[in-house]
Amino acid sequence: MNQHQDYDKIFKENFQKMGQRLLSKLLGIEHITFQDLHSTLPRTVERRSDFAASGINPITQKEEIYQFEFQSQVHLKMVQRGLMYYGLYFEAYGLPVNQYVIYLGNGKWTAETSVIHRNLTYAYEVIILKDLDYELFLDSDSPEEIVFSILANFKGEEKAKVIHKIIKTLEQKVKNHKKRQKFFLQLEILSNLRNLQAEIIKQFSTMSIHFDIKKDLRFIEGGTQKELQKNTDFVLSLLADTDFSNERIAQLVGVNIEFVQNLRKS
Repeated sequence: MNQHQDYDKIFKENFQKMGQRLLSKLLGIEHITFQDLHSTLPRTVERRSDFAASGINPITQKEEIYQFEFQSQVHLKMVQRGLMYYGLYFEAYGLPVNQYVIYLGNGKWTAETSVIHRNLTYAYEVIILKDLDYELFLDSDSPEEIVFSILANFKGEEKAKVIHKIIKTLEQKVKNHKKRQKFFLQLEILSNLRNLQAEIIKQFSTMSIHFDIKKDLRFIEGGTQKELQKNTDFVLSLLADTDFSNERIAQLVGVNIEFVQNLRKS
């Protein structure tokens, strides 16, 4: 699994648990009620959207579908993918489909967002996370939502202070030690998207937090991120294509056995 898949996976998992409050925040619509839809659409070729829910549009007072895709990289064929999803959801439910791409990356969303053909006009909307106020996510009781503060706009505030607030908020909201470690690790992984990983690690080391960042598989070996990614890719290929033992793979790649064991589990 590459890093961008890691980012998207965290967003998909957390989004499922955040409920209608965050959806209402992102869409700017008050008092909207959502019901999750099964995101797998039955076709000859199975297609799976990231998140979909039906809801009563407060303006029209009619039921509509709200479908989301999470992207840490620009997908140049998103308009084609979105149009496909629209057709499949419309066929399955017969309801209007409102579609959104939540862009986690840096820079601009450069892919086409609409298409106009003689018999068709189609468009989706893009929500750029780095343009949103980080306090939109920080002001929440949901740790799944709080971790996304790291990807939002710090409004010119000193990054060390903002990161400190995010960590302290998670520490206060999540009392279970094991769950807290999970969200701290998510925070560290997502921080890579904003080049904030070094600051995250610094904060963990200076604050009284019982979280050993060195247990993250990216740090077990030390060295540069590039070297670790190369080792990770090599180990993953051996795990997928051979029946070698952990000890054998560790010997071939030149890493310790714990590194291999963690990758096999993940």
